[in-house]
Amino acid sequence: MLIGAVAFTRAAVKGVTYGLQHIEVGSEQLPGEAAAEVQADEDSASPYPQEPDSEDNLQAERTEEILGEEVRKKELHIEVMENRPGELVFQVPMDDFIDSFNGLYWADKGERYLLPSLQWRSYVYDTSIHSNHKTCRYHYSRDESILPLPTITVYAPSNADYIQEITVNYDAHSSFEQMYTIYEELCYYTLKVMFPDLLDDRIRELYTTLNRLAFEHDTNMKYTAESVPCALYYRDNIGLYPYFAWGEDVHLCIIPVTQARIEEMRNKGVEIIEF
Repeated sequence: MLIGAVAFTRAAVKGVTYGLQHIEVGSEQLPGEAAAEVQADEDSASPYPQEPDSEDNLQAERTEEILGEEVRKKELHIEVMENRPGELVFQVPMDDFIDSFNGLYWADKGERYLLPSLQWRSYVYDTSIHSNHKTCRYHYSRDESILPLPTITVYAPSNADYIQEITVNYDAHSSFEQMYTIYEELCYYTLKVMFPDLLDDRIRELYTTLNRLAFEHDTNMKYTAESVPCALYYRDNIGLYPYFAWGEDVHLCIIPVTQARIEEMRNKGVEIIEF
């Protein structure tokens, strides 16, 4: 299975969750690398095709069942608070975000898109992009066998069921037009969750502008806590910015903001736009 790209140093990784099982790992080798080596050994040991594991089949069937369960629209009331010193969060549980996204998606498509958070890939870090505290990074791909498929990442504090940041991610090195269409769709539903009262045309205008800025301001600086985006769009306490580092995905980033955080970013040279 595909393991989501890790944006931080290996030494920062404390563990990774596969399904419901959390595995502590060292700094020298990530579980995905070890798993890949084991699989390579198994594949080389036998010249015959391997039958899909029955447990994998059951998991696939259960996934289809979950995605086929009807879900109603769920509008969120998003508040911002300081969870730990210097750490702003949305006071929204991750699964509430997922339910709200799926409710909108179901209304249009007749199916869910996101699985519950327990079925996302998850990693634990000492710090993250917007926090100096231990953070859980959740990463979701609808189909991990399709490598360039757009994804969604959620950063959450390790001590509470809140959200530090949400990013929608696009593999800009993919030449498939369909992948960008899916990416824009994920941008649309994610922004619709955060801004339920915005007109659809305004939401499309927002993500189109942000994604254009991402390509216009691409950089060789990887996406880290030191990154400075070209612009911050904000409304109330919700901020949006684009980021695209060479060799990484394009990110549409959503963060909680206060006036102090906005001024901090302005002082770093970030263009500030209220909408």
